[in-house]
Amino acid sequence: MGSNRKRELSSRQKSIDGMTEINKNLYIKPALLTVMLLLFIGVVWSSLSLPMVVNAAKYAQVSREMLSGGDWIRLTIAGEAYEQKPPLLFWIGALFFHLFGVTTPVWKIAFYLVSLLGIWSTYRLGKLLYGKESGMVAALFWACSLSYFYYHNDIHTDTLLTDLVIFSIWQLAEFFKGGKNIRFYLGIAGTGLAMLAKGPVGIAIPAMAIGIHLLVNRDWKAVFHPRWLIAALIIAGMITPALLGLYQQFGMDGIWFYFWTNNVGRITGSYYVQNPDPWFYFHTILYMLAPFTIFALAGFYLRIKETVTSRLRPGLSGELFTLGGILPYIIILSISKTKNPHYLMAVVPLFMILAAWFAVRLARETDWRKTRKWIFGLNNLVHFALWGVMALFAFWFFPEKRIFWWLAILFFLILMLFSTFRLTGINRQIATLMLSVLALMFSLFYSFYPSLSVYHAPFRVAEDFNKQAKEGEQIHLYLKPSRYWEILFYSGNPGRYYMTEDDLPDLISEKKDWVFTDTKGKDQIINKLPETEIVAEYDHRSLSQATPRFLNPRTRASKLEKRYLLHLP
Repeated sequence: MGSNRKRELSSRQKSIDGMTEINKNLYIKPALLTVMLLLFIGVVWSSLSLPMVVNAAKYAQVSREMLSGGDWIRLTIAGEAYEQKPPLLFWIGALFFHLFGVTTPVWKIAFYLVSLLGIWSTYRLGKLLYGKESGMVAALFWACSLSYFYYHNDIHTDTLLTDLVIFSIWQLAEFFKGGKNIRFYLGIAGTGLAMLAKGPVGIAIPAMAIGIHLLVNRDWKAVFHPRWLIAALIIAGMITPALLGLYQQFGMDGIWFYFWTNNVGRITGSYYVQNPDPWFYFHTILYMLAPFTIFALAGFYLRIKETVTSRLRPGLSGELFTLGGILPYIIILSISKTKNPHYLMAVVPLFMILAAWFAVRLARETDWRKTRKWIFGLNNLVHFALWGVMALFAFWFFPEKRIFWWLAILFFLILMLFSTFRLTGINRQIATLMLSVLALMFSLFYSFYPSLSVYHAPFRVAEDFNKQAKEGEQIHLYLKPSRYWEILFYSGNPGRYYMTEDDLPDLISEKKDWVFTDTKGKDQIINKLPETEIVAEYDHRSLSQATPRFLNPRTRASKLEKRYLLHLP
């Protein structure tokens, strides 16, 4: 009996020692956190001066026109009425342009600052649902995810939507877990702002997250409480400026577009069809959650498994704020006829909370040794893949010769080696994944995108126009293949966008102005006005169309197109 008692005590002590060691492995040392923070700031800094393309440039131009025109309700782009997005993103951009000047860094810094709210909200919601450690790790995961970095450089309305959605869910979750009434109204205010950022999707995600949690837990008193009527009035008041601007420009069609066409029309395909592939988000999610994809998907699976096992019994299902926000939204996105990667971004912080919850459990569960082995192995594949992608860019696609890049990458490698040999367990996993994505994003911002930009004609066009145009002369865009809003944003005196051949008479009436167009547009203009000057011819490939054949130096030339800068007589 004595020997059995000793073995039992010894076994228990080993278990306690193991748990202590696991907890040590989970804890990230302050010095390492400081290094990560400095690296994060450095990576952000390396992205600030990168010029913007496509939608990001368009949104910046809307803000610029809002500021110059002085009308903060009726939105315009190239002087034409603009109904596609609500005004909050443009209000923030115009405010920062007014305070600090119209530049690319100012535009990006504005939304990096707003995103601090999203990072803090992710931490607080993770802490509320799964504890402080999970909250801290969730905030780290979100801030160092590939989707965070990418869409804070290529800013979309979804960038702002994400911050406001996670803030709204956090505040409402706090309230329904026993918080003060102010939490409810802050959550409703966050929802109203989310609708001012992206439209009805801003209320849909918080409503699904909160509603499903309340319904599964049979909290009928909360579901049917009259406070929701007050909430509806608050939200209606908050979105009134957006509706007013749309009504003044488009009448009731603008209101209908805001509530129905721009959302349901994209789902059904009645308004717009782009990539109807129902499996699109199943592979998109792999890189949108990177480099924490394995943690996130494992946490997502475990949360579903535990919910199903509970048979949705009140009090046993656990929290459903995360699954409630993610699952219905993913299903809607998947059946939609219009798909884009950035649509997924609004629920990435919810995924990261589940990723952090799983990572913490993985560190603490003493009987998860086999699971840890598999998860760690898959994570190793992820960070090796990230370094492999970086090597492709730097050694083959666009060989990098600048000494600063090599020194920076050497520094990252030293930190990787330190993390590999000095840290253990989950601590090492988190550190190496973060370092891998930070190194990759630095390389993209400092090396790859600038190299790619050489082939993006609109940047050179804007520069040439600013150097050569005389006072009062404007630059216009002609035909859809030449619709690059960055030309207007980066030009000193932007003009209009003439979309079709029917607009040609109006275009050629713009005496002494400049035109950016493709080969077809150039031939049409010269046919009408033979004295038109071809100022420059450009080999062009859009930054948003970096296909494998273009990236391959051997076949790159075959993928270049011609664009022209013309000067009308």
